[in-house]
Parts: sequence; structure tokens; C-alpha cells
Amino acid sequence: MTRSSVRVSNDGLREHAEALLGRPVERGALALSFAESSAANAEVLVEGESFYPRMLEDIAAAETTIHINQFGFRPGLVGDEFAEALLAKAAAGVAVRLVVDKQGSDPEGGARELYERLTAGGVEVCVVRATRFRVPDGLLGGGGEPRWNLRALGHIDHRKVVIVDGRIGWVGGAGIEDHFRDGRFHDLFVRVDGPVVAQLQLVFVASFRWLGGAIGVEELDALFPRLEAGEIPAVVLHNAPGRFRPITDAIAALLDGARETLDVVNPYVCDRKMIRRIESAARRGIDVRLFVPKDANNWACAAAQQHHHPALLDAGVRILEYPTMLHAKAFVRDCEELLAGTCNLEAWSLRRFFEIDLRLRSTAVAAQFDERFSAPAAAISTPGRALTGTKERARARLLATISPLL
Repeated sequence: MTRSSVRVSNDGLREHAEALLGRPVERGALALSFAESSAANAEVLVEGESFYPRMLEDIAAAETTIHINQFGFRPGLVGDEFAEALLAKAAAGVAVRLVVDKQGSDPEGGARELYERLTAGGVEVCVVRATRFRVPDGLLGGGGEPRWNLRALGHIDHRKVVIVDGRIGWVGGAGIEDHFRDGRFHDLFVRVDGPVVAQLQLVFVASFRWLGGAIGVEELDALFPRLEAGEIPAVVLHNAPGRFRPITDAIAALLDGARETLDVVNPYVCDRKMIRRIESAARRGIDVRLFVPKDANNWACAAAQQHHHPALLDAGVRILEYPTMLHAKAFVRDCEELLAGTCNLEAWSLRRFFEIDLRLRSTAVAAQFDERFSAPAAAISTPGRALTGTKERARARLLATISPLL
């Protein structure tokens, strides 16, 4: 694969993981490229009231390992419930490991008490610290020697993944935080089982080792169990900081390759090139729906996006503004391909952050997405509009100009 990626065959996932266990792992090893695999089952779950209970059921049933990579894991009703579930499994002898982001989870600040309970109870935590020049190596609270952190500076870990026993994988846009359950933020997760979970597992192993965490070679059989091939073509796409950005490339290809219909669901749509691709799809006759929040929590990105509304509307794009903070990130092409995960349509996600998406080629999964997410969202959304006020338009034009910095 081009642009400095590490190509791993589906038959070589366990072997590649074993090679990572016995040596220091550099950031370049996280630029993993996978061939298409398969899922035995795939389910779209919308809103925290749907996906949190199912995640907790999977965690409660874990027998060997629980691996979680989470941008936002904070104290609260949801965070405390997850913490108790993880502590119970760690006490039962299940290996529980977390990778969290300092900015999103604040494990050494406001969430310190939560993380002290987790680490004291045997949960192993590694932290991505994108704003620190010097960071301790290894586990949170482990007293690791400080090391230079130059290659991680500015690269937030925005991923949201749960892997249980190497058999069940979750990928979505929500943190483990109350506002994803109480209706303030509207989001989703995709739950899969089958061979594609091994790709998620390898991404986690590589990330945990890069941060100095240890995994024993004797765990590999449990981490990478033999699973029967499924009928749903599936692949994990992982943006690690660097020149190899498979999610970014996949989004561009999906927008350019639509033949009949295209749904774009995203809270922060301000990348000029991606917006032009959406506009071009509509101009060549594709039925395009763009789902965005009516009142986004990032006003600068929202204003930059609104600068492009006249061109999008003129091209025939139907802009649907969801009444609460729509936070999901998904694309559906021609009712047959779903791409869902953590990547936003703004420069930081597309080019600088750690992001992870799952691509599924299935008319049944696409239909499920429409039934559970798109159709209900369209029913309560209002049409997007072009800005009319002089000050509004001037501000939006300025923010669109500097959108690569937003």
C-alpha cells in the first residue's frame, strides 16, 4: 500500500500482533492497511439508550479480554456504570485494557478519581497526551520514565472502539458520557462479530504497545480466536497521523462513486474538498441527503459549513438539520454500502487525528441504517437554509476560508 502504510493480510493478523509484543512500537506501525474481511452479523444501534445496555451485556459476558479505545470516558451515570462493570470483570480475572485521550477523558484532572479506582482495581490504562512535550511511558499511574512526545503532539485520539474476547467489536461516534444517553447528543454504534473483529483487535494492540503497555504472547490465542467467515464484506479503516489516511480516501471514493443515492451524516462539515464532492454528486443527478445538527456545539465549523449552503442547495442537496446535537458520522452509498465510525468532515479528523471507521457492503445493513437512523432523523429534521444576513454571511465566509484550522 502507498503512503507509508503497513499492509497486513487477514491470515497474518495474529502473527503481526506477536511481532509487536516483543519490541518498541513506533507511531508509523499504527498506519495499518487491511484487506477486506467479513462480519457474520452487523447491527446499527441508535442512541445511548440502545447501545450502552448492549455494550454492558457484552462486557458482562466477557471471558478473556475487554479492550476499549475511547476519546471520552468520564465520570457520570454512564461512566460510573461502565467503570463498575469493568472493575467487576478485572476482579474476575478478565484482562481489561483502556486507551483514552487526555483531552477527551481528562484522566489526570477532573476524572482522576474515576481512573484511580480503575487502575487500583486492575484495569490497565494508557493515555494519548497530544498536548504534552514530555510524557511518562507505559500505564497510567505506573511510574514510567518520561520520554519525548514530539510525534504525538497535536494528534488527538478520537477513536471509539470496544472489543470483547476478540469476537465482538463496536465502532461508533459516542463517548462513555451522560450526554449521549440523555438525549442531548444523537449518535450511533455499529456492533459486529466475525473475522473483521481481528482487524480492530490489531489496531488496539498496536496502539497499546505504542503507548508502552504490555501484552503477553500467551494471550494471543484469546485475542485472535479462529472465527468462521461471515457473509457481510467488511473492513476496518484506521487513520493514524501521517500520510496514509484510508478513511479520508474511502470517504472521497464513496462520494465520487455514488450512482443513485447518497446519505451523508456528520456534525462538522467544513472541509472544502469534501463539500465540493458532495455538491458534484448532486449535480450529476445523485439523490443526496446531508444530515447535520441544527445547532452544532462547534459554532465555527457550523458557520463555515453554512457558507457552502447556497452552492449545495443549488446543486440539489437536501440539507436536513436535526433538532438536537447530531454527533454521528456515517455515509451510505446507493443503499448498499455503509461507512460509519469516528471521522468528521473537517481537517483535524481527515488529516491529523487518530480515527477509526468500519465499512460494510450489505444492502441489508444499509436498509437497517435507513430504518433505524436516516428515516427517523429525516422525519423530525428541518430543511437547511442559506444565510441571509450580511454579518452572518461575512462571518461564515471568513470561517470557511480558515476551515483547515478549525
